[in-house]
Amino acid sequence: MTRIGFRLALAYRGNIVMTCVALVAQVFLLRMIWTAVYGSRPAAAGLTLDALLACLTLANLQGFATHMLVTRIVHQRVRTGTVFFDLARPAGYLRQMAAFQAGNTLGGLLLLTPVVPVVLLAGSITAPVNPAGYVITLVLGYVIAVQLALLISLIAFWTLEIGAVSLLYRLVSQFFAGTMVPLAFFPGFLGSLAEVLPFKYLGYVPAAIYVGHISDVSGAVVVEAAWIAGLWALLTLVWSRAHRRVVIQGG
Repeated sequence: MTRIGFRLALAYRGNIVMTCVALVAQVFLLRMIWTAVYGSRPAAAGLTLDALLACLTLANLQGFATHMLVTRIVHQRVRTGTVFFDLARPAGYLRQMAAFQAGNTLGGLLLLTPVVPVVLLAGSITAPVNPAGYVITLVLGYVIAVQLALLISLIAFWTLEIGAVSLLYRLVSQFFAGTMVPLAFFPGFLGSLAEVLPFKYLGYVPAAIYVGHISDVSGAVVVEAAWIAGLWALLTLVWSRAHRRVVIQGG
């Protein structure tokens, strides 16, 4: 499944190119808007303009690189009944889908590599304050992203149609991952809600560690590990219910 995911990422290069163009445009527009918002102020919410732009640039790059195709694949295979072939394989279904997503991410990263300098030019980047902490929290955040995508995917076993749910999940996760506004700017209840949700580990936390806005790396790693353990337990429970509801259309 890893190989299939990798090849699928390379198969639709035109789509990847257009997505890269959209990514560059989004980062550039964010740079223009936040530069105007800051004006002559040296810092806001504990972030200098350079740190904020680097944070947003990284969060958007990470969001692009960790785009979860597995949700769409599970949706299609459940609707068409081809999920039967996945279930007939000796490897566990969740393991197959996780392997598919890992391969697809590797393919996406391969295509993204030439675009990174353009994105960094359109946005902004600074030298990493804690490169090791950034990489560790980013990898753990990716695992959380895959687990959340698998959870959303499993809804298809009950409803067959998850297009709207997937779109809502994508909007909510990107917003609370800090791809538009860093979580440091979230007011009152919205900030408290962002703190208890796992989405900040998909973008904001690794980027904030990169620019030095978050210094407690060990605390972030412990919380990410706790989320991974909890989500894995939840995935196992949901899958134990979902596979009993498999409907093979036309079979």
